[in-house]
Amino acid sequence: MTQSSVEVPEPDWGAAETSSDLNSEGETVVDCGTCGAAFDAWVTNSAGDCHVTLNDHPDTRVQADTAFFSPEEDAWSDTDLPENPYSIWDGSYQQTCAFFDTHGEEAGDALINRMVFAQHVVALEAYLADTLLKAAMGDPKVLGRLLEHDLDLRKEKFSLLEIQANPDLVRDRVAAYLRDIRYHNLAKVNIIYKIALGVEVLVDGEAAAPLIAAMRLRHDCVHRNGFDKDGEKLANFTKAYVGATAEAFRKVVQRIDLALSPF
Repeated sequence: MTQSSVEVPEPDWGAAETSSDLNSEGETVVDCGTCGAAFDAWVTNSAGDCHVTLNDHPDTRVQADTAFFSPEEDAWSDTDLPENPYSIWDGSYQQTCAFFDTHGEEAGDALINRMVFAQHVVALEAYLADTLLKAAMGDPKVLGRLLEHDLDLRKEKFSLLEIQANPDLVRDRVAAYLRDIRYHNLAKVNIIYKIALGVEVLVDGEAAAPLIAAMRLRHDCVHRNGFDKDGEKLANFTKAYVGATAEAFRKVVQRIDLALSPF
C-alpha cells in the first residue's frame, strides 16, 4: 500500500445554492510513492467525498480521504502575497457565513457543517500565514526580531560561499521557514507572532481553549472525514458550534488586524 497527495477539483463555493452544487470532477495524476510511476486518473469530488479511478487500471482500488483546500506552500512568493490579507479573509468569512446561514444543518455530524468548519479554519490559517510573511518580508525590523529571538532561526548557519552566491540568502531562508509553519498549531504561531509583531494570537487561557480545541477537531475533520482516532464519528459540528467557532476566529483576526493597523 502506498500513499500520495493529488490535486482535486475545487467546488464553486460562490455559485453553490444546494449541496449537490458542490460536486466537481476532473483529471488528476496519482504518483506511486513506492515505484515513482505516475498514473492518470479521474477524480470526482462530491462535497468533499472523493472517488479516484485510475484511467488505465479502473479495477485498482484507490482509497481517498476528504478533499481539503488550502494554499500551496511551495507556490508562495513576494508577488503572490495579497496586498491586504484581512480583506481576503473577510471575503471568505462573509461568503462562508452567508452560505452556512442558508444551508447549514442542525445535526452535529452533517457533512456541510464539517465543510464550512474546515473552510473557516483554512481562512484563518491563510490570514495568519500571509500577515506574518508579508510583515517579515516587508519590514527589516520584523525580520531582525525573528533572527534574534526565534530559537529555530538562531540555529541556522551559512558558509561565506553560500552567502556570496545568494545575497538574499537570509531573507529567503526566513521566508521558507515561515512557509513551513503549520498555522493550525496556534501555540507555536502565538510565540512567533509575539516575537515578530508584538501581537498575541491567544490572549488568555479562557479564550484560547476553544480555539485550540477547534484546531484539534480540524485534524479529525480534514484527515479522518469526521471520525476520531478510535473510529467514532464526531457529532461536534452542530450549527451552533460552527457559528460560535467562526465568531471566535473573527475576533482573533480583527484583534490582530487592529493591533497592526498604522492608524
